[in-house]
Amino acid sequence: MNAVMPTGGLSLDQAPRLSIPAAFFLTLPAGILAAGFILMFTGSTALITPLMPQTLALVHAATLGVLAMGMIGALYQMTPVIAGTPVPFTRIAPLVQALLVVGLAGFIWRLLGGPIWSMSAAIFCFAIAFLAFLIPLGWALLRPGTNNETVQGMRLAIISLMTVTLIGLVMARGYSGHGFPDNRFLWMQIHLTLALIGWVGGLIMSVSWQVIPMFYLAPVVSKTLMRLLFSLLLAGLVLPFVAIFAAQEVSDFLTPGQLAAIGALPAAVVVWLLHPLLILRNISRRKRRRRDTSLMFWKAGLIIALLLIPSAILVFLLPDPRWQVLFGWLAIWGWAGMIMHGMLSRIVPFLVWFHRYSARVGLEPVPSMRSLLPQRRIQIGLVLHLSSVILGVAAILIQQDMLARLTGVILAATAISLGSMLFHVLKRRPD
Repeated sequence: MNAVMPTGGLSLDQAPRLSIPAAFFLTLPAGILAAGFILMFTGSTALITPLMPQTLALVHAATLGVLAMGMIGALYQMTPVIAGTPVPFTRIAPLVQALLVVGLAGFIWRLLGGPIWSMSAAIFCFAIAFLAFLIPLGWALLRPGTNNETVQGMRLAIISLMTVTLIGLVMARGYSGHGFPDNRFLWMQIHLTLALIGWVGGLIMSVSWQVIPMFYLAPVVSKTLMRLLFSLLLAGLVLPFVAIFAAQEVSDFLTPGQLAAIGALPAAVVVWLLHPLLILRNISRRKRRRRDTSLMFWKAGLIIALLLIPSAILVFLLPDPRWQVLFGWLAIWGWAGMIMHGMLSRIVPFLVWFHRYSARVGLEPVPSMRSLLPQRRIQIGLVLHLSSVILGVAAILIQQDMLARLTGVILAATAISLGSMLFHVLKRRPD
């Protein structure tokens, strides 16, 4: 099975050492655990409105502690393999990881009542960490050996991350003794749009072009369709900024926030409608029909993605802030978190097999990639993750404190399950 896996166009010899992505992946359970503890100790307070400090702590435990850690680790691995150009200065990757962990700890501490200096320290750590990550990675993506559609999508995701980071650092200064920027709520909306659609959505979409055909033998998406989706995504990320500058001309009819939302619509349609439908269709047409639990994560995440545009419409039509919290919960933990979890259950066994066993093929018996991680472990993670998504939705809609705390407990169980799964695979070595 492993010997015939389609890897055309990938420069597998350029892959960095396994310890670099593995270190970031092993941090994800801690991020999920932090989110679980926040819900366990704050209850439904963190699920009332997105402006509560407890809610911001919960959101960033998930976005920075889970999604960013996983995506940064994946980019260190995928960029040289897909783009064909090594990422320089990978020796500082442990520093990037350490600064992100310390920065997130300071950020959450301040939001939960810690001293002002903890946010100042967090801002400093985040600024250095993202500079140390973005400059080498940007250098590799600007001069790729292969400039395919996946590389272009990764490049757009990195540009989105740069902008998201800058806006986030400026807004975080409001919690470090400085004032918040003018039009704070508008910039929060832009921050969220770029983070979810440009950074997370752009990377999920571009990576899916490679991993879905490679791991699941699904049909390859045509280049024409990839380019069309990429163009719509790019337009939807640029138009909100155009809308901000044009807002004064039409301010009697629409608010800047409404204009920005309209401008982002092409990108939202791509990431939360067209791409999910396309990948779900291709998955249904895959050559290998064998049941694969990691694929169930993809299916669940893509189906949840189809709920996000209707949820966003409710946010703008109904004043109740719970709809905003529900949208964020579904987008971060339901859509992106589910796909991230599923990719880890497939990519980590592949990396372990490739780095530790592939050179022995034909010389001695080697285990199959599938045997490195029993399906039972993946199934447990799937049940826990889905349960936490459903419980979280109920807790948000009902505003029941015990449900919110129970969601936190299930999140903690999901973290333990994921950590156990990662350690089980990463400890595997040839006899």
